[in-house]
Amino acid sequence: MRGLYLELFTFKVADEYFGIDTRHVYRVVEDASITPVPLAPPSYLGLMYYRGELFDVIDIVSLLGKRKEGLKDKYRIILVKWSDKKMALVPEGIVGLLWIEDEKNTDNVYEGESYATRHITPDYIWSTLLKLPYGPDKI
Repeated sequence: MRGLYLELFTFKVADEYFGIDTRHVYRVVEDASITPVPLAPPSYLGLMYYRGELFDVIDIVSLLGKRKEGLKDKYRIILVKWSDKKMALVPEGIVGLLWIEDEKNTDNVYEGESYATRHITPDYIWSTLLKLPYGPDKI
């Protein structure tokens, strides 16, 4: 019996590796202009306009509590689309694609030859962001 195959777009967050299903990855861009949004949590970098669409820009490293220093001057942004939502993720680095044969893996961590990759979904990232305190009374 054949298992299900999963293709993950992998990226680095501190010393960990994460992957999003490639069906949700729209593009990877560099040197994008990000417009800051006042009173937003630190991991919410602002808004980005790309090819006629507006994306919420998330510092995924900061959101997952792993940021040790500020953002680099040059970074790549992963544009993600799912359902009717869009967001842009700023990771520490992009690793590449990972093909996995999923044999009913329930913990969503896949062991590779040199590192483990944790599968996360756009909904998980979005719900984590929405749990953060923000607004004028949270400053």
